[in-house]
Amino acid sequence: MARRNPPRLVSVVVPVLDEEPWFAVQLEALAAQTYAGPWELVIADNGSTDASVRIAEEWLPRFQEARIVHAPERRLASHARNRGVAEARGDLLLFTDADDLAEPDWIEQMAAAALEGDVIAGEIGRERLNPPEIAAWHPVPPRQRALDGFGFLAYASGSNTGIWADVLHALGGFDEERPAGEDIALSWRAQLAGYSLVFTPHAVVNERYRRSLRELGRQHFFYGTAGPQLYKSFRAHGLRRPRVRDSARTYAWIAATAPAALWSRKMRGRWTVEAALKAGAIVGSARRRVLFV
Repeated sequence: MARRNPPRLVSVVVPVLDEEPWFAVQLEALAAQTYAGPWELVIADNGSTDASVRIAEEWLPRFQEARIVHAPERRLASHARNRGVAEARGDLLLFTDADDLAEPDWIEQMAAAALEGDVIAGEIGRERLNPPEIAAWHPVPPRQRALDGFGFLAYASGSNTGIWADVLHALGGFDEERPAGEDIALSWRAQLAGYSLVFTPHAVVNERYRRSLRELGRQHFFYGTAGPQLYKSFRAHGLRRPRVRDSARTYAWIAATAPAALWSRKMRGRWTVEAALKAGAIVGSARRRVLFV
């Protein structure tokens, strides 16, 4: 594709749903961005019941252009992002999450990479926000682990995605019928429609892992349900099921390590990840009437 012109205005869209403990950390990071061009912050509240909206209101004066958009109708990140986009004025849209941490040059690096592509996948930092004990639960990063074995197209994480507004509008926005995996589906839809995806290792957002086993299990069950829906949508384009031997190996590992998970917190975390992903895949397969386990 032809090289793009620099963006006239960058819109940073941040969906938020009950992120009181971490939200101010991300807002402080965004307020300290080094990007010299014009940009705006659009906070899309997805129906928070904690102090997230109050925290956002307190931080608004620290930005040159910032506002809050209310999106309580459907508690989905995809819905919040779409509502934020509807109110955004920028020709380049960047997305990150309220509980993560953008590096100071994040917008600057994303805007530079956007000159070369239609969709921009930034780097996800693993170490900065996660103590070793929590990081040990994830030998493979969570989103990557959820998609292991797909062998399909590259994708951008919703924690660190850029897309030109004209491309997103042409694609119809984020798919709100996907409770999970909507960021992956957007990347794949874009590439199958002929748009380019570029990756930049220089634009870093640090991801915050779940701290409790309950939250970890819920997150990975959620990720697991996304696989069958993605498979149903993209199998005609070459997306394949997990290999039988790989799935069998995982189920065997879950069964064999269950006793060790009782006494080792590190093993409990790893076991929870694998068991929740497979449980989610089973439930998702039943819901979507496909076999993807």
